[in-house]
Amino acid sequence: MEKDQLPFLDSNDPHFQHARALSLSVGAIRRAQGKCNPNDFPVGSIEWHFAVEDFAGDVLRALMDDGSEAIDVPLRERPLD
Repeated sequence: MEKDQLPFLDSNDPHFQHARALSLSVGAIRRAQGKCNPNDFPVGSIEWHFAVEDFAGDVLRALMDDGSEAIDVPLRERPLD
């Protein structure tokens, strides 16, 4: 019976906090892009399953991003006084 129970989630655990921040960030970016998030649908519905799969793909892309597509903005040199 004990093996069927979910592990205790400690909201103070840094891993939990990082995962939560990533989830919120991906959700906000998806919302800004006009995409649906899993929590927009009833759990278990066909729409929820599609949204979960798409959301997971976005999470993986966020985790695997090396930042190489970041915009390189040249810094203007400040004249010496």
